[in-house]
Amino acid sequence: MPTAVTIDSRRTEPGDWLTALFLLAFPAIAMLVQGASSAVSIGAAVISLGALCWRPAGAPYAYARPDRLALAFCIALGSPVAAVALSTLAHGHLVLRTWDSPSRFLLAVPVFLALRRAPARIFAWADLSFTFGALSALAIALFLPRDWGDGRIGSAFLNPIHFGDLALALGVLSAIALNWWRKDSAFLRALKIAGLFAGLAASLLSGSRGGWAAIPLVALLIVWELGRNKTWHWKVAMPVAVVLMLGLAYGLSGTVRGRVNDVSSDLTQYMHGHRDTPVGVRLQLYEAASTLIAEHPVLGLGGDGFRDKMNSMASQGALTPVAAMFGKGEVHNQLLAYMANYGIVGGLALLAIYVVPAVFFAAKLKSGSRTTRRTALMGLAFVLMFFVFGLTVETFDLKSTVAFYATVIAVLAAIAERANNKSDPS
Repeated sequence: MPTAVTIDSRRTEPGDWLTALFLLAFPAIAMLVQGASSAVSIGAAVISLGALCWRPAGAPYAYARPDRLALAFCIALGSPVAAVALSTLAHGHLVLRTWDSPSRFLLAVPVFLALRRAPARIFAWADLSFTFGALSALAIALFLPRDWGDGRIGSAFLNPIHFGDLALALGVLSAIALNWWRKDSAFLRALKIAGLFAGLAASLLSGSRGGWAAIPLVALLIVWELGRNKTWHWKVAMPVAVVLMLGLAYGLSGTVRGRVNDVSSDLTQYMHGHRDTPVGVRLQLYEAASTLIAEHPVLGLGGDGFRDKMNSMASQGALTPVAAMFGKGEVHNQLLAYMANYGIVGGLALLAIYVVPAVFFAAKLKSGSRTTRRTALMGLAFVLMFFVFGLTVETFDLKSTVAFYATVIAVLAAIAERANNKSDPS
């Protein structure tokens, strides 16, 4: 049976303005300030824990108790820490820094639960947050760029891959946010579309081709969801427009064309024995990770286990010295990295981080609230993009990117829950 909901009739409090500022500014601050993503997520978690524990007498709260999907969402966010704990206990080898990133997922749980209690009117402050984040990314690429080599642009603290992926994600969310809360004015529509092109441009300048693979998949998702009540002309025209846009990007941009053509060149060289190309190194690391997973399937090698095996695998000829050097940094695939270090348990924990939020948001697509459906589409697109990003890079090896992902899905999940509550005042 549906859970009863308490109506939020209280006046705006100082804490509500802090929540509004957090919703509006988080993506932009995460892109502009080194360490801000992680620091803000920690601060938000601490404040949220305090808010969850503090219930003044007679103060009404507009929230329903978490249902099964919401509880599963919280459990999924805690699963990476559980996987690391189990592996650590099994191997008896504590590596403190390997707990850093998984803990950022767990910190998003109180943020999600506390935001479910916030006044529904506060969430409208998130309307332009992703737009400002995408515009901030382009500003960095144009005015404060760091060349990480070969003309690859990133920020002072985000390498081109992570920088380009986050910029792309922010641009896409800016576009989906069109008419999020109400029908936008012409100015807001132009601003959000500018956010889309800013994210795409920053991603293009980064040369992060792994992230570009997410574009057609997200485009299909958006066309499928928004085209439910559209005519067949619209359903045909939109995919054709996406294909034409991708074709133009390939034909007109030397960067895109060169980066895509390099994949074919690298594969050809790999097949002829030259394995130290960017693609070749990744393939070597994938093979090495698969071998180690087969040898230690359940709980993996433990924290930093893959990295510690690089020298021995190079000496055995399983890896070239160049690949072994890169392997000490990362596996270049998020799922293989978790499985190599934490086994099947780690792999399931990582999949939970993607699958459970995706199921949560997919369920909200059936809501009678238009705002909820749009929020759910944003959440589903964001999860899908990060899954694709993780196929060619460890998206969660940096605390900042973990905090960004976990915080954004926590915010979108809370908005989807609160907007779905028709009892709330507008």
